[in-house]
Amino acid sequence: MNRNIIRTEKLHGRKKSRSSGQKNDQIYEEIFPKYKLDINSLNPNQYNEYNDIELEVGFGYGEHLIWQALNNPNKLFLGAEPFRSGVINIISEIEKQKVSNIKIYDDNVINIIDNLPNESLSSIFILFPDPWPKKKHHKRRFINQNNLNKINSVLKNGGRLILATDHKDYLHSILLNVSKNNQFEWLCEKTEDFYIKPYQFPETKYERKAIKDGRRPVYLTFEKINL
Repeated sequence: MNRNIIRTEKLHGRKKSRSSGQKNDQIYEEIFPKYKLDINSLNPNQYNEYNDIELEVGFGYGEHLIWQALNNPNKLFLGAEPFRSGVINIISEIEKQKVSNIKIYDDNVINIIDNLPNESLSSIFILFPDPWPKKKHHKRRFINQNNLNKINSVLKNGGRLILATDHKDYLHSILLNVSKNNQFEWLCEKTEDFYIKPYQFPETKYERKAIKDGRRPVYLTFEKINL
């Protein structure tokens, strides 16, 4: 069933950075439209040349998304990031490295998920999301029952949700929410699997910062259960 219900969900936190110079403003205003994802026409059938479609939630400066696209030319990658600095950085890299299989959305990723047909995506990546550490802000955390249900709807059977975090309390919250949701299988055989990347993608800016600050990143892979 196609759930095309275009709308704008509330997005917490700062969305747009101030102007970062004429060159960057030019990239954003003149080059970004070439790569911008149009949620008004989200239909996987228009991307038949790709084997799979994958989504990254909050791609930061785009290190992981660029790496994925370069290493998987037969897949299409959608990336959502509301911060202008991140969008400008990845667009510059896309142009430099001549990447052709990335589409960028510069607003709330829920608007993408809500407008995708069911079972459209093979993977969703959420690497180092904002942990919203204050208790009064926990309701803003992306991994919650409502969003897990939405994620389950757009993932194909056997599709994967891949997460990384360096925040212990958010880790516990993620595991608790996924366990309660009962629609995903956690692919973890031993404790050491916590600390092993599911594949060797390059360090992101936030990953390097966590390690530098003495926090050990944890990596989680969940697979959609075929019901």
